[in-house]
Amino acid sequence: MTKKVPTVRAAGAVLWRAPEPEKVEVALVHRPRYDDWTLPKGKVEPFEHDLAAAYREVLEETGVKAIFGPELGEIEYDAEGVDKKVRFWSARAHEYTQRVDDGEVDEVRWLAPSEARVLLTYELDQRVLNSFLTIGTGTNAFILLRHCKAIKRSAWDGDDDDRPLDAKGARQAARLVDIYRAYADVELHSSDATRSQQSLQPLVRERQNALITEPSVSEYGFKRDKVPARTKVLDLITLDRTVLLCSHRLVLPALLEYALEDSRFKIPTENLEPGAAWIIHSRSGVVTQVDHLEAPPTPPSVETD
Repeated sequence: MTKKVPTVRAAGAVLWRAPEPEKVEVALVHRPRYDDWTLPKGKVEPFEHDLAAAYREVLEETGVKAIFGPELGEIEYDAEGVDKKVRFWSARAHEYTQRVDDGEVDEVRWLAPSEARVLLTYELDQRVLNSFLTIGTGTNAFILLRHCKAIKRSAWDGDDDDRPLDAKGARQAARLVDIYRAYADVELHSSDATRSQQSLQPLVRERQNALITEPSVSEYGFKRDKVPARTKVLDLITLDRTVLLCSHRLVLPALLEYALEDSRFKIPTENLEPGAAWIIHSRSGVVTQVDHLEAPPTPPSVETD
């Protein structure tokens, strides 16, 4: 029996910039090995999150640090006999660095979308570009994150608000840094529970940001009075910047409902896993898309979680 070759996962982005108001350009890369023009993308490494891989590949292939926006979907194709799936996001050019010439890409070209569509070698890439144009630019992200895996309630004798992350949760928290590097200048908010604040501490250290505590979105605070949590969500989602709010399984569905209450989007029925998030994209206060972002994959520890 022929052994099935595992599907190769990859990730990338439609990288864009606006050199003038109302003018958008997207970046294409030329790969000399294939003599093709494609969107920047590359293979997801073992235990790497798709979004972290997309950010890394865009930086490696173009020299651009980007701020990621809405997810654009996934394409699947046969690459030299191997099934390949590539997940794409929209990404705005934020900071330009010196691209490392590793031989995989020999030219980066910025083009108007109409010109890029003609130059792209593959129809599937053209479809991704069309998705980008349909969704548009100029959105802000409001991130609702479930705290990472905590010690079980049954194994904790103290106050539940003081219950910390377990070993796996600590590893998840450390790996959130690579994922949320895709969002520059994130304003970090957290429930005042220990496990929620611990989930964001690696991000706080890496970014040297202040962590703003929000007692209203803790389990205890929300159970006591739901109005302050709703007010907080409606305030944060209207800010003209990326905001991340870390809370709890029992609270997050209501927070998401508050964020979407004036929109056309249905409330997802599934609960978030520890370390997973909903990304709510909006433009001028109007929700345009809701994405689900999986928890960070974590390699097994030599210790038992």
